[in-house]
Amino acid sequence: MKNKILILFLTFFLSTTVLADNLEIQSSTVTIDKKSKLTIFKGNVVVMDAKKNKFSTNYAEYNKELKLLVSKGKTNIITSEGFSLTGTDMIFDNQNKIIRSNNDVLINDLENNQIFLEKFEYSTKNNFFRSTGNIKLIDSRDNAYNFSQIYIDEKKREIIGTDIKSYINESGFKLDERNSPRIFANSVKIEDQKTNFDKAVFTMCGYRSNDKCPPWSMQASGMLHDKKKKTIYYDNAVVKVYDFPVFYFPKISHPDPSVKRRSGFLLPTFTNSKNLGAGFQIPYFFDLGGDKDFTFTPKTFVSETPLFLGEYRQAFKKSKLILDFSAGEKSHQFLQFVKNFTGKDGSKNDLRFSLQQISHDKTLKLYKINTSLANKELDMLENYLSFTRDNENFFLSVNATVFETLKQEGTYSDKYEYVLPDVILNKNLFSSSKFGNAEMTSHLNFHNFDTNKFANFFMNDLDWRSNNFVNNKFINGRFLGKIRNINYDAKNISDYKTKSTHELYGALGYLAEVDFLKEKNNNSHYLTPKVLLRYAPDHMRKQKIDDGNTIDSSTVFSLDRLGAYNSFEAGANATLGFDYKFKNLDKEFDLSVGQIINEKENKNMPSTSSLDEKLSDLVGSANLQINENLNFNYDFAVDQNYRDINLSDFGMNYTLGTLKFNFNYLQTNKHIGDEDYFTTEIAFNNKEKSLFALKTKRNLITNSAEYYNLSYEYMNDCLKAGIVYRREFYEDSELEPENSLMFKITLVPFGRIDSPELVQ
Repeated sequence: MKNKILILFLTFFLSTTVLADNLEIQSSTVTIDKKSKLTIFKGNVVVMDAKKNKFSTNYAEYNKELKLLVSKGKTNIITSEGFSLTGTDMIFDNQNKIIRSNNDVLINDLENNQIFLEKFEYSTKNNFFRSTGNIKLIDSRDNAYNFSQIYIDEKKREIIGTDIKSYINESGFKLDERNSPRIFANSVKIEDQKTNFDKAVFTMCGYRSNDKCPPWSMQASGMLHDKKKKTIYYDNAVVKVYDFPVFYFPKISHPDPSVKRRSGFLLPTFTNSKNLGAGFQIPYFFDLGGDKDFTFTPKTFVSETPLFLGEYRQAFKKSKLILDFSAGEKSHQFLQFVKNFTGKDGSKNDLRFSLQQISHDKTLKLYKINTSLANKELDMLENYLSFTRDNENFFLSVNATVFETLKQEGTYSDKYEYVLPDVILNKNLFSSSKFGNAEMTSHLNFHNFDTNKFANFFMNDLDWRSNNFVNNKFINGRFLGKIRNINYDAKNISDYKTKSTHELYGALGYLAEVDFLKEKNNNSHYLTPKVLLRYAPDHMRKQKIDDGNTIDSSTVFSLDRLGAYNSFEAGANATLGFDYKFKNLDKEFDLSVGQIINEKENKNMPSTSSLDEKLSDLVGSANLQINENLNFNYDFAVDQNYRDINLSDFGMNYTLGTLKFNFNYLQTNKHIGDEDYFTTEIAFNNKEKSLFALKTKRNLITNSAEYYNLSYEYMNDCLKAGIVYRREFYEDSELEPENSLMFKITLVPFGRIDSPELVQ
C-alpha cells in the first residue's frame, strides 16, 4: 500500500519536465518503476538532447544506468539538421550518441527526398545515417533508387549507396509510353543537385521479355547527372546496340532527356556512293537560346572534297528566319524569312523573302543535300520577295521573283528569268440575293527572259455569277459573265505586237444542270447532266507558244478554262458533260466528264489545250473507293476521234494491314506531251517496329529505270536505325549513274531537335 502511494506521489509531481543525462523529457505522466529501474513516460512524450535532436512519441522508457531511451509504437524524430524520421520502436542510446531501430522507417531530407529503410542507425554526434537491406529512395522528381546499403551525411548533404538500381519517372525522360529510363551502378553518391554513379549502365528502353538486353545502352566507368545543368557526363563510355559495342568515347556528355534543346553532337550518318566514295558526317547542334539555334555538319568523302553544312534558325514574334548554306569547293546559300501578322481590320498578312544561290549547278545533286530549304531534286532556283493580304472581301499579292535554271548548259540562252513586279488584286464587289455575285481581279506582270525578251502585262478581270434559279421545275441554271482587259508592251516576242497594245475581251455563259437521284437497297445513284453555253467575240491575238495549259474535268465548265492572264478564249461553243456518283454502305464511285464543241476551229489557241480544234478532247476524272483500304483514281483525255487516249493518269492506293502499296502510271501523247512512265511504292510496316520500302520509277519510252530506292528502317520505343540503297540512272557532264548506300542510327531521344520557340 505504501509503494502504491509513493508511485502515485511521484507520478503527480514528476509529470511535467524531467532533466536526465543532458536529456530534456516532457510528457503527460511520468512513472518510476523501482523494480526495473525504468522511468516511464506516457502521453505526448517529447525528448530533446543537447544537440537539439527532437524525439516525439506517446510512450517511452528511460534506463538511467544504460542511458537508453526506448519508444514503443509510432515515433517521430526531427534531427538537429532538420531531417525528419517516422517509424516505430526506436532506441535513443544517449551514452553512445546513437539512435537506431530494427523496424521500417521513413526519412525526409531537406531536398524533399523520401528514404525508406528496413532498419537504421543514426549518429547524433556526427549527424550520419547508415542502413542495410532493402532500401528505397524517391527524390523530388519521383525518380526511384534502390540500394543494398546507404550512408547519409546530414552535414555534407550527401547520400552514398551501393548496388544501385535507379528508375527515372520524370515525364521529360519518357518520350514514349513504353520508355523505362533506368540506371544500374555499383555505387552512387547523391549530393544536392548532383548524382554520381560508379560503373554505371544507362538506358531509355523499355523492358524486354525474358530479360533480354535493351536495344541500346550507355556503359561507363563513371557517370554524373547534374540536375541543375540537366546534363549527363560519362567517363570511358561505350555505346552498345543490342549489347554489341558501337562507339567508344573517353569523355562525353549530353543533355538529359528532359531537355528539348541543348548544344552537343548529334548521331552520325555513314554513306557510300560512286561519285563521292565512302562518306561520314556527324552534326553538332548549337543551342543559342530558346529562340535560335545553329547546326554545323561537316561531311567528309573519299572521292570528293569535304563539304561543310550549316543551318541557322531563329524565331521572332510571329516570324521566323532560316539560313541554310554550305562551304567547300562547291557550295550553296539558301535563306528564307517569313512573317505572319493580323491587320487591324482582321486581315491575314504574310511577308516572305527567299534567297537561293549555288556555286555549281550539280552541287545539290552531287552531295545529295536535303535540308529544310534545299533539295537535291531542284532544277530551278527561285529568289523572291512577296507580300499577301487577305480578308473576307479583299486579296492582295505583291511579288518580285528571279528564276535561275539548273538544267544542263545549252538548254537556255540565258539561265535567268525575271518576273518583277507581279501584283494580283482581287476584290469582292457585291453579293446580293437579286443580282448574284461579282468580283474584280487585276494582275500586273513584268516578265523578262532570254536576255532581251520582255512582256509587260496589266490585266483586269470582271467576273459575275447570277444566283441559281430553276427552270421547268427541274433545271438548275445560272448565268456567268466575264470581261477582260489586257494591256501589254512586248519586245522580241513573236506572239505579241511590238508597240503598246490594249485589248478588250468578254464572255457570257449559261450553265444548266439537272439532278437525278435513284435510291434502292442502300444504293444511291446521283446523275447530273450539265451544259455550258459560252460566247465570246471572235477577235483574239494569235498565241503560238504552247505553255502547257490544258483543260481537265475541273475547268472544262468554266468561262476561263486556261487560267492564263495574258490570253483569252474567243468564239462560240458549248460544253457537254455530266457528273455521276454511286454510293452504298462501303463503296463510292465518282465520275466527271466534259467535252467542248466549238462553232469553228480557233488556231489562235494553244494546241496543248485542244481548244484549237472544233471538237476538244473528252476530259474526265474517276475515283473508285472500294473500302477504306483500296482506292483507284483515273484522269484521262480522249482525242476527238474517241480512239486515241492523249492523257492517262492512273493511281492506286492499297492498304492491307501493315502492307501499303501505291502505284501511279502517267502517259501523255500528241499535243499534251510525250511522257510514259510509272512509279511504284511498296511499304511494309511490321507492328510499328520495322519499315521496309521500295520505290522505283521506270521510263517506258526509253525502257529504262530512272531510279530504284530500297530502304529498311527499324524503330521501337528508343531506337531508330535504317539503311537506304539507291540506284540512280541519270548521267550528265558531272555525274555518272551510281549506286549509293546510307546507314543511319538514332538513339531516342538524342536525335531530337525541337524548333526554336517564338520570342514573345
